[in-house]
Amino acid sequence: MKIQNSGVGRRRYLQGAGAVTTLALFGNTVEAREGHEDHHRHRHGRRSDKRVVAYYPSWAGDYTPRDVPYDKLTHLNYAFLETEANGEVKLAVTGDYAPEVLEQFEEITHEQPWTTFMLTIAEFGDNMSAAASTADSRKRFARTAVEHLRKYNFDGIDIDWEYPDGSVREDDPENFTLLLEELRRQLDEAGKEDDQHYELSMAAAPIPSNIDPLEVGKIAEYLDFINVMNYNFYGSWSSATNFNAPLYAPYDDPTYWQELLTVDHAMQYWAEKPIARDKLVCGTPFYGFVFENVGNENQGLFQPFDGADTQSYHAIRQLKSKPQYQYHWHREARVPWLYSETDDTFVTYDDRHSVMEKSRYVRDNDFGGMMCWELSHDPSNTLISAIHAALGCSRRRGRR
Repeated sequence: MKIQNSGVGRRRYLQGAGAVTTLALFGNTVEAREGHEDHHRHRHGRRSDKRVVAYYPSWAGDYTPRDVPYDKLTHLNYAFLETEANGEVKLAVTGDYAPEVLEQFEEITHEQPWTTFMLTIAEFGDNMSAAASTADSRKRFARTAVEHLRKYNFDGIDIDWEYPDGSVREDDPENFTLLLEELRRQLDEAGKEDDQHYELSMAAAPIPSNIDPLEVGKIAEYLDFINVMNYNFYGSWSSATNFNAPLYAPYDDPTYWQELLTVDHAMQYWAEKPIARDKLVCGTPFYGFVFENVGNENQGLFQPFDGADTQSYHAIRQLKSKPQYQYHWHREARVPWLYSETDDTFVTYDDRHSVMEKSRYVRDNDFGGMMCWELSHDPSNTLISAIHAALGCSRRRGRR
């Protein structure tokens, strides 16, 4: 989920990688997991029915760790740590502000016993593939990840490898399984010593071609939940304006055959895998795309364009306040858009209404919760508050 610069564009997107997705899963064996969950109830008190997972990037700038509404979250994911080819997990990507930000979070972990704090380890280049390729590098990866977790008093590890689908090494899917197995083993060893269950999750692709190579039945034994990255379905790489993260396929879309590019399709596709629905967390974007040089037919929707860029929800709200930008709601897709005939601009994004629709979808379909990328895109905390209100999550207690 690597969005950066002004807090908006994903690293890969800024490097011209195009549409982004990812992968993530959960579990331990049934018997082991039941033991973990019994311990988790003891440590956290009453368990929340749904997760509210929010990513916080180290480059969030003026949106500081103290601005996070912890009472609205079950999980705070710090982004990012990264790995070297030999498997060693490093604190920061060049240009980010760790460890200063992590030191702030370490202090906050003691003040917020109801929130689970996760360290997200990302893949930049091909280092994750190399790290997963040998037993020694997998052990080094797990050991150094756990060292960072303990140092900063965090509660789990989140993996953002885009993607272990065999595109770098043919055996990446199998090596990914082995990496998660080793990480789960060392997390459990540390958990026994520290008298707690350390969680393990990952960011997950919404696209079948990235999902199908995974050994889902095996990795489900090792991870606690998946954050499915349901966004960037359309963007600057597309042939026409369309929605960043539609819940359903719009029937008037001339490319309706691409109905797989929806939140509903992604979640239902994952649900057909050997994974419990309540382990699937539905991701939603706190950013959108602004398309330029768009004609006024159909209020700019499904029209050619000459350029597009990402913008935060905060910036899009400012556009919405301008009189030349008209608000529209798509009844089938269940998402909004803005169009300005004056500026020839089409804007796709999620607002309070659409994230509440997606949250109710999660509730009605027995999925495990909602995730956002990322908090600093909405410094007003409007969207995360809407998600929390729609899901009615109860926070966990007695974490430390």
